[in-house]
Amino acid sequence: MKSGQPFAIIGHNPQERLITDFWFGNFETEENFRLVGSHVCEMLKTGAYSYWMPDMRHLTQSFYCSEDWLANDVFPRAVSAGLERKAVVLPPNRNLPAGFDSFGSASNAIRKITDHRVSGFHDLDRAYNWLFEDNLQAMTG
Repeated sequence: MKSGQPFAIIGHNPQERLITDFWFGNFETEENFRLVGSHVCEMLKTGAYSYWMPDMRHLTQSFYCSEDWLANDVFPRAVSAGLERKAVVLPPNRNLPAGFDSFGSASNAIRKITDHRVSGFHDLDRAYNWLFEDNLQAMTG
């Protein structure tokens, strides 16, 4: 970003085959927002990851211009690269105007992806548990 401030941190846990992206503040431009989704798709293409958990609880900017891009470009690319599940940790619903409504953007993007592999959550633990519930059931028998 021009300001030099970070807006997202991408993490990965190879043992769990998990990619996380933690968002905070604002990302200034649509291009900055899209860099993260594209990078995650590239990580998924390596075959080392199957799960994705964006944490948007601290995001303060809407990404309404990228909702269709997420549903029609990023999600299909992620699935073809091996994505099994994506659990989105939603920001709080603050009833903000469109340009600042990160909750509205995240909710709209999830609704546009009519696939059982994506779900939104308000709680990090619930998101994590849903992401891995099939694996947990298999381990506990």
